Amino acid sequence: MTQQKNLSGDQLAIGKETGRRLGMGTNMYPSSSLLGENKDGLGVVAVDDLIENADGFAGVFPEHKYEIVKRLQARKHICGMTGDGVNDAPALKIADIGIAVADATDAARSASDIVLTEPGLSVIISAIYAISITIRIVLGFMLLNSFWKFDFPPFMVLVIAILNDGTIMTISKDRVKPSPIPDSWKLSEIFATGIVLGSYLALMTVIFFYIVVETDFFPNHFGVRHFHYDPNSNGSDPTKRMLGSAVYLQVSTISQALIFVTRSRGWSYTERPGLLLVTAFIIAQAIATVISATLTWNVAGIKSIGWGWTGVIWLYNTITYLILDPLKFAVRYALSGRAWNLVVNQRTAFINKNDFGREAREAAWATEQRTLHGLHSAEPKGFTDKHTFREINTLAEEARRRAEIARLRELHTLKGRVESFAKLRGLNIDAMNGHYTV
Repeated sequence: MTQQKNLSGDQLAIGKETGRRLGMGTNMYPSSSLLGENKDGLGVVAVDDLIENADGFAGVFPEHKYEIVKRLQARKHICGMTGDGVNDAPALKIADIGIAVADATDAARSASDIVLTEPGLSVIISAIYAISITIRIVLGFMLLNSFWKFDFPPFMVLVIAILNDGTIMTISKDRVKPSPIPDSWKLSEIFATGIVLGSYLALMTVIFFYIVVETDFFPNHFGVRHFHYDPNSNGSDPTKRMLGSAVYLQVSTISQALIFVTRSRGWSYTERPGLLLVTAFIIAQAIATVISATLTWNVAGIKSIGWGWTGVIWLYNTITYLILDPLKFAVRYALSGRAWNLVVNQRTAFINKNDFGREAREAAWATEQRTLHGLHSAEPKGFTDKHTFREINTLAEEARRRAEIARLRELHTLKGRVESFAKLRGLNIDAMNGHYTV
């Protein structure tokens, strides 16, 4: 489980409001609550427990950030730290993964492991896209060679890479919707989505090749010529070179169209992409279409297939594209665990109760609405089942006492020491009959 902690230099009220709006939790404490156990003599709650269970701290200084990361690592947590200033450099350096955000100072960049060149985590899109394209090319061409001894022209792989790189560079200028909650590196979702989409595209390439060389489906329905493929023919065989051109167009168009699926969280055709991205895609695919339809290139090992086959390939890839969004949603839903929890834990598949789970859904909706309008704070994050409500209340009360004691110590007076001792013991000075003077 991944937890986010907000280490803010702002006041506590600002930090809590920021955490509430971003969904990061409001269980935050002032930096004065981070005083060591040996400094104030408080032994009820360890500072490590407070750091581990809090959603964040406000009014922190560089030494506080460094100490928080160090203590979390001492408890066997893998810590990632983001920052942009000189004051973040010590924590960025000691963190397991230090990430300098866009426009960070040179000190923060030099202390970090990863430097983001653009605002946000748009590079996640590139990661999913790169994984999918790598798998679909390697797996697809391997299957074609295994089943039909078909060797895809190596030079055309270079052409695919050049056109794809030209399109992917425009992602930094894409028009995307900002995430309502802080983004995180969902590595399991990135790899799972990339593997599933890449395998699906490789499978569709194999199916396309099978339909072309083993059946008369396309010639009978669209009036295009049949490719009589001989696996034992040499590289100069015209049919083999035409198949190379057809496979190139099929791989190129659907591979670049994948970028519109990976860039969106919802249906890809409902989120308008940036003009630069669309322009780059149209230019790249226009070049790929013209190459396949009209160009006979002996060096590259391809031969023109005509406009009839290019239209058939575009139609086939359009149908292939329609399945990509449902696959993306299926992977995300499977990784969320909700599907398996309903079947295994709640036995939804074996129940005949009407409106099963309606009360829970209504309660969740009511809680969400109250949180949205500030009537009820979000549930604290970071507390595991082993922590009881009494322990949580103890943590909160202890943090409040630490902050109050730190304020009183600044008085450097006998009154401050007396009040500090009384608050430590939980005594109510105002209710006492006795008085003291300074």
